[in-house]
Amino acid sequence: MPGSAPAKRLLLVEPHSLFRSTLANVARQLARVDVQETSSLDAARVALETQRFDGLMLNIGDDLAGLDTLQLLRDGSTINPKNLPTALLAEGVDQTSIDRIREMSPKRLLLMPFKVRTALEVISELMEPGPMEAGATFLRA
Repeated sequence: MPGSAPAKRLLLVEPHSLFRSTLANVARQLARVDVQETSSLDAARVALETQRFDGLMLNIGDDLAGLDTLQLLRDGSTINPKNLPTALLAEGVDQTSIDRIREMSPKRLLLMPFKVRTALEVISELMEPGPMEAGATFLRA
């Protein structure tokens, strides 16, 4: 379409291929987002250092290693803005983890499992222009 804005770009970091594929398809087909998928935190770091994105959806993992990747972004060690809108995915978190996560100001923390509708809402919110809200809203739906 002439004159239409380029699609927003989302980096999706999720180790489980079926779940990653489902999220990517939701983003592409329902939210009209250009998605770059990766299963590895190392590949995510390279992508953040070399390509610009409008949002990040990141599985932090049971060991919270994904938070180190988010910290690189927040420290300004990538070509993306420090406040890149981010949604974190987790299977469960304790209070210490929640405190650490809040310090990094994600837009959302989604506790798995969650509904496809919830994923669509969060992806759409990540792609909205405007300042990032401080603090995470925790979802399980």
